Amino acid sequence: MTLNEYQGVRIFNRPVKMLGTALMVYVYLVDGMLVDSGPHRLQQSVGAFCSRWGIDKIVHTHFHEDHTGNTAYLRHQFQIPAYVHPSSLERLQHNGSIPFYRLAYWGKRPGFKADPLPNLIENHSSRFHVIPTPGHTSDHVVFLDKEHGRLFSGDLFVHPKTRIVMSTENIPQVMESLRRILQENFETVYCAHAGVIKNGYHLVKQKLANLEALQDQIFTLQEKGLSRKAINRKLFPETPPITYYSFGEWSSHHLVRSLADNQKET
Repeated sequence: MTLNEYQGVRIFNRPVKMLGTALMVYVYLVDGMLVDSGPHRLQQSVGAFCSRWGIDKIVHTHFHEDHTGNTAYLRHQFQIPAYVHPSSLERLQHNGSIPFYRLAYWGKRPGFKADPLPNLIENHSSRFHVIPTPGHTSDHVVFLDKEHGRLFSGDLFVHPKTRIVMSTENIPQVMESLRRILQENFETVYCAHAGVIKNGYHLVKQKLANLEALQDQIFTLQEKGLSRKAINRKLFPETPPITYYSFGEWSSHHLVRSLADNQKET
């Protein structure tokens, strides 16, 4: 476990490993507010982090188990409220129904009661605007501190060049969410898997530009008569291991499909 601090934000980070792969998890504590609770496999470490620094509330960027896996435990341990997007209140009251590979990777997600996220979160000495950013999930939000230029982005950013996505993701909607965020002024992005990104605005803008360029490529190849399968092979010739052990839930094919479908709607 590594503890650090930047701009008054306490930072927890640790890799989660399985089948020769490792994915970093970051959990942030700012002014008593915990942003996401991390996966259940890291319960002991996240609990120790919260005990060391103290928390008075948990807010969530979205419902996925690597962001909500320890909330039930932390609520019981510290007797604190939790907040989620209103559309996920019912879902999160029940234990998560999680595909086997994700259960093995992240661990379970016990159910918990939560309150709906307000439009503005006021802490002891900070204010965060709650901005809907659907696409990765329908309930995804980000938390923006306009005064200090701090953006807690959940899974909206992750990497400037998208190569694989989940089958349920709506990538044109992700692009709209990126455009929405780029209307704001911020400098530092606190990402749930990429960590603290000091030139965050620039890289968020780069991510959108890369997706727009990819969309143009897909449209051009479709006009030439290539099938989606052929487009996927041409643009993404290598298949990453996660596509196999997720049984196709994570794949570049979903990225191509989502962007290709958007052409029919335009």
